[in-house]
This record gives sequence, C-alpha cells and structure tokens, in this order.
Amino acid sequence: MNNSGVLQLLDDCQDELDNVKLIIDGLGSTSNIVPYLNKFAIIKACGIVEVSYKSIVADYCDRRSKPQVKKFLKKYVRENSRNPNYSDICNLLKEFDANWHTTFKARIDAHPDRSRMKTSIESLVDARNEFAHGGNPSSTVSDVIGYFRDFRVVLEIIDDIVN
Repeated sequence: MNNSGVLQLLDDCQDELDNVKLIIDGLGSTSNIVPYLNKFAIIKACGIVEVSYKSIVADYCDRRSKPQVKKFLKKYVRENSRNPNYSDICNLLKEFDANWHTTFKARIDAHPDRSRMKTSIESLVDARNEFAHGGNPSSTVSDVIGYFRDFRVVLEIIDDIVN
C-alpha cells in the first residue's frame, strides 16, 4: 500500500480485532461481556475503513494542493460522515476522477472474490448501522475479522488506483 498512514491504521485495527477475539476465546462465547466486545469490533472496523478510504483519496489530492483545496478536502472528504458502502466509495471516486471510478468498478468486478468482498462491505456497514440505530447486530468478532480482511483488499485496490 502506498499510503503508509492508512497502512498503519489498518494494521493497528487488525491487531485490536485479533486481541478482541483472543479475549472472547478466553472468556467463552457465553460470557455477558461478549456482545459488547462484538459491538466494539463492529464500530472499530467500520470506523477505520471509513477513515481509510477517505484518507487515501484526500491524502493523494492534498499533496498537490493549495491551501483552499486542502481546506475543502478537510471539510468535505475527511470530516464528512460517509458510510463506507460500495456505492458511497464509487461516488467519492467518481467525484474526483471518472477513471478512478471506472477502474475501481472494473477491478472489483474482475476480482475472483468480488461477491464475498461486496457482501463483506455491506455486512459491516449494515451491522454498524443496526447497532447505531438501537438494534442488536448478530455479527461476531470472527465475522468482523472476515469483513475487515475483505475490506482491506478493497482499500488496497483504491490505493493502487489513486496512486
């Protein structure tokens, strides 16, 4: 990955998710604490992927920009709340460069695990939204680790296209 800051975020998040899984494995799946740890994993993973995809685009554009553009990137990309779902990622890429959007969609569609990757993206976002809106998501930390692993591939594709 070209964006070392995003790479560090992803690695740190993976370590945290792995540690949560170790804690859950030690406690046992019936512990009263496990649902809270699963929800933490959902929020952590989804938040990191949201920051990551926006940072990949904003960091690339920021390097070559005047102060006015940097201010715009900060307000409308970095600090703007966006669900990290497939359509929002596509829209952000298209807003900056139609070729980024087209290439991204083509690379995802050509990937042998495209169906699972798209399902992972939507499942992670759906779990976060369910919890954020008062629900009780059924995703476990193992599910979240799988979603995060698939999302990492998506982020690596974005990073490759943008850079």
